[in-house]
Amino acid sequence: MTATLTQASSARAQHADDLARQGAHAIGVEKGDSYGKKGWVVVAYVDPAKQLKLPATLAMTLKGKAVDVPLVIEKAAPFEPQ
Repeated sequence: MTATLTQASSARAQHADDLARQGAHAIGVEKGDSYGKKGWVVVAYVDPAKQLKLPATLAMTLKGKAVDVPLVIEKAAPFEPQ
C-alpha cells in the first residue's frame, strides 16, 4: 500500500478532526521511508503518557479511487508555548 503525497494530504484532511478527538495533538504528512514504509504516510503525534488505539491505515477516496493511507503513531509531548 503506497500513498502519494496528494492521497496522504487528503486522508489527513478527511480524518484530522477524528484523530484529534481520539487524542492526537498534532497530525502531519511525511515521507514513509523514515518509518519503514513506502510512499507517504499520515503521522499522528500523541502524548507518551496516553495509550491510544488508532487504526493502522486511514481509508479515503480521491477521484473515485479508494486508498488506505498508512497511519504512523509518534509519541511526543504536546508543544507548550513559552
